[in-house]
Amino acid sequence: MNPARIDRALGILGYLAQHQEGCTLKRLCEGMSMPMSSAHDLLQVLVELDAVRLVGQRTYALGPRSVILALSIVDSVDLRQISRPHLAELCEEINENTYLAVRSGNTVVYADREEAGQTLSVVMKLGGSRPLHGSAVGKLLAAYNTDLEQRVLQASSLEQFTRYTLANRDHLRAEFSEIRVRAYSVSDGESVEGILGLAVPIVDAAGTVNAAVHVSAPRGRLAPDRLPFVVAAMSHTAAQISLQLGAPEEKVPLKTLEEVSALEHDRIGGYSRY
Repeated sequence: MNPARIDRALGILGYLAQHQEGCTLKRLCEGMSMPMSSAHDLLQVLVELDAVRLVGQRTYALGPRSVILALSIVDSVDLRQISRPHLAELCEEINENTYLAVRSGNTVVYADREEAGQTLSVVMKLGGSRPLHGSAVGKLLAAYNTDLEQRVLQASSLEQFTRYTLANRDHLRAEFSEIRVRAYSVSDGESVEGILGLAVPIVDAAGTVNAAVHVSAPRGRLAPDRLPFVVAAMSHTAAQISLQLGAPEEKVPLKTLEEVSALEHDRIGGYSRY
């Protein structure tokens, strides 16, 4: 085992951690004063180990294993430690898998999970990234972060994951605005048909939203008569986590069952997919 090679690999991960939007091989070599051949070989190994991922054809960014390791080391600034008991209580209350989703540069990843005892459940891979325009957590974090919102709206193309994916920029712009008003996000078959996802914001001490509480389940279990109860419970959970993180109370959106019911009535109207 070559200590110098390990040191260079750790240096690459550290450099990418400071450039979470990703960077090209040339830029990385210039920034680290490293020969291109050495950097390329190390990047290939790191990609194979899921420690680094390719963003496009020539841009590298931190991979899911690095994200999980980083979260384990710093415990996401105590976010996972703080949220875990609240996610467990929510999981027991609604009997659905509950997730902690966090922003990682220009992507959204799942950092923690509590599993319910449902026979049919939606299990998301920890460390796996979610699309910003085709998932409840992606749309939520884009709605609350101007740079992510612009990244979506200015993208050259938006992948159509299912026939329900919002790939029209005008529709997405309106959706982001509505999410900020509602203080929760809904993805109905937009990532996987038949699966409905929900996300509510977690506010940090600076009053910003870089994390969310997320639930995904078959649409039949989140029908209109039950969805407001689940969202209200999620909102209560996210508010508890936010306040424990030191978020200003006036910045924490807390939605009651009655408020969510009214918002859902306006949102779905004569929605034909139910």
